Amino acid sequence: MTNNIRLRLLSNNETDYKLLHKWYFNPKVYKYFEQRTPTYQEIVEKYSKRSSLTSITPVYIIEYNNIPVGIIQYTKLTNKEKKTYNIIKDGYEIDIFIGEDDYYHKGIGSNAIKLLIDKLKQNNTIFVMAPEMENINAIKCYEKVGFKQINTFKEPNTIGIIKDKIVMIHDK
Repeated sequence: MTNNIRLRLLSNNETDYKLLHKWYFNPKVYKYFEQRTPTYQEIVEKYSKRSSLTSITPVYIIEYNNIPVGIIQYTKLTNKEKKTYNIIKDGYEIDIFIGEDDYYHKGIGSNAIKLLIDKLKQNNTIFVMAPEMENINAIKCYEKVGFKQINTFKEPNTIGIIKDKIVMIHDK
């Protein structure tokens, strides 16, 4: 399956921004990822800074058989996040979504996560994902890749509603 999946850095162009805009209108995406549908201009402003490997949060387009189906991004854990998550080691937090309904439940997300971990893996590095507790599909996907639930915390989502979240780590 991973042979059919490729991660390519987000391009700073209209084509990729239009994809993101389309995906943000997918209820399965905005329910857990943004909780609202940003304007096209908001997407350009947010993601134009993330189309470089030197970005704090580089974004990759997930392609399955050369078809863009979603994104995966990572950011280095800050001391504040490590405290929130009750983690000591350095590492990265990963976020992902599949934006195309026809590509759910095909193992694309879990394989994209594996590809990103392989790309970033260093000695003593951990990977963290913090899905909402009610996002059962995401939790199952992350467990399939080897993430383990270590604790929970409460955090407001992007529209201010307090949600229960699960800290999941991959530490191999």
